[in-house]
Amino acid sequence: MAGGARASSSSARREVAFRRATEADAYELARRMFLSGERVDMQALATELGISRATLHRWVQTREALLDRVLGDLADEYFTRARRAATGAPDDVIVAVAEGVARATIASGAISGFVRREPELALRLMLRDDASVRRVLVGRLRGVLQDVLPDEAEGLEGFAAATVQLGLLLVWPTLVAGDEPSGERVAEICRALLAGARAGELSGGR
Repeated sequence: MAGGARASSSSARREVAFRRATEADAYELARRMFLSGERVDMQALATELGISRATLHRWVQTREALLDRVLGDLADEYFTRARRAATGAPDDVIVAVAEGVARATIASGAISGFVRREPELALRLMLRDDASVRRVLVGRLRGVLQDVLPDEAEGLEGFAAATVQLGLLLVWPTLVAGDEPSGERVAEICRALLAGARAGELSGGR
């Protein structure tokens, strides 16, 4: 898997070499570097693209902002796959989606490698209020609520934010500690929070 991603990264770089690089190329190359297990280094990225570091920063702002976008897009992909695989009663679909995203994150060699290399940055990108991962997952989970529980969705306003926050807190710090998080535990928390939201125990959240 990693070898294939590394080959794709090299192919992307050769393609860019034959034309003028664009902002989209910068993001795509950073994403491929991340997925291949490489450290996304701004100078190396600029060199591969044949542009100055100043141009790269103008396009993507900071390295942290670039990685935030990469991680947010990966979270969206994991959610899409989990949603397609989730079947059954509405509550089961919601729980299966949460567990599926957690399991995909846990299984990602690129993410675990990133966490080991840069634990402080990884936690900041996962847990801050404006993190793309948090924003994407909360928005997508609210969409699932509208799909499968349209009559209840408004009353479950706080559920999505609470589930994402607790899921991230369970998965990411555990990865940083070098342990393996539990997708089943995420599913249990999700089901308990759903019951709490129905009982009016969760306030609305972002």
